[in-house]
Amino acid sequence: MKYAVAYIVIVNILAFSLFGIDKSAAIQQKQRIPNRVLLLTAVFGGSLGSLVGMYTFRHKTKKWYYTITVPVLLLIQIVAAVLLLSSCGSSYTRISQDEAMQMMQEQTDYLIVDVRRPDEFAEGHIAGAINVPSDDITDDMPELLPDKEQTLLVYCRSGNRSKEASRKLADIGYTKVYEFGGINTWEGEIVTGE
Repeated sequence: MKYAVAYIVIVNILAFSLFGIDKSAAIQQKQRIPNRVLLLTAVFGGSLGSLVGMYTFRHKTKKWYYTITVPVLLLIQIVAAVLLLSSCGSSYTRISQDEAMQMMQEQTDYLIVDVRRPDEFAEGHIAGAINVPSDDITDDMPELLPDKEQTLLVYCRSGNRSKEASRKLADIGYTKVYEFGGINTWEGEIVTGE
């Protein structure tokens, strides 16, 4: 994501600069930047810089193909960015405890992740679970969860922390996160200790 933002900033600065350079070249009657270069810069993400450059330098503002094309490109790029950001927003899947139990019986490559505090985990947890407290999940991958493609079955005490932890895991880039509520309603095996 940060590379995309850096690209957009750079291409818009470039587009703005190109309009200033071309205006200066026009005044000095020197070699101009071709129209296709100016328009292609707008097409490839620099429409905002192009539009600001057009009106800052009062350049190409009487050419219909600039006054129509550049604002339309800007609108298209804004809509595309909004759609992209909303669709690539990370997500996890909410499942029932019965579905979680079924996945545990039918699959082999999964981790059961208890996101409660270590003391709560020691008092009783689902057999086979590992403890990754929700508060410890930050922007970095937790050491106990090295594979972002592995199925993670996430729970807590009542379902609140598991939702928060699942969202954070999805934000980090885990792709198979399944949240199934809290241990207080779990009907399967519960073990104590660490």
